[in-house]
Amino acid sequence: MPLYQNTSVDSTKLIIGNYKVEYAPYSATTHTGWVNLGAGKVNSFGHTITEYDVQAGNAPDPIEGISEETFNVDMEMIEYTPTTLSLIQGGAITVTQSTASTVIHGGGNAQKTAYALRLTNRRMISGATVQTVILVFKVTANTGLQFTVKSDNDADPINVMPVTFTGKIDGARTVGSQLYTITRDK
Repeated sequence: MPLYQNTSVDSTKLIIGNYKVEYAPYSATTHTGWVNLGAGKVNSFGHTITEYDVQAGNAPDPIEGISEETFNVDMEMIEYTPTTLSLIQGGAITVTQSTASTVIHGGGNAQKTAYALRLTNRRMISGATVQTVILVFKVTANTGLQFTVKSDNDADPINVMPVTFTGKIDGARTVGSQLYTITRDK
């Protein structure tokens, strides 16, 4: 039996390519001072909703709701600076620098500082640049520094640093828009 497609793909609605990833200090209103994380690849991102329902044994309809919402970003960095690492780790590591070296220090910190994360995808459509921008208001990195080491003789010898971020509800914002925005040019 043949398969029929009801519609054709509208190339102006496609998102092609990867994202530029930037961070900025957290702000309850406006984020400024965006810093590019450097070369890397965003593997996935998405809005995760954890639901709950409450139902009495003799009640026909449960009470349903959302118990938690997060926005998760999974990426691999291939380019970094110690200062960038310190900032995306939210204070879990510190950096000291001298004229001869830079040293990263880790361990013993009790709290992480949240920051904003911005993902920007740019593409050309009919000769015009169109972009999609995802802004996650309040994120922290999920893990400490992780390095995936490769052989010097590997077909792709560049080491990657996997990083995952979790965006959490920003209670300083209006209900319904406390986690992220996605802005797409027309």
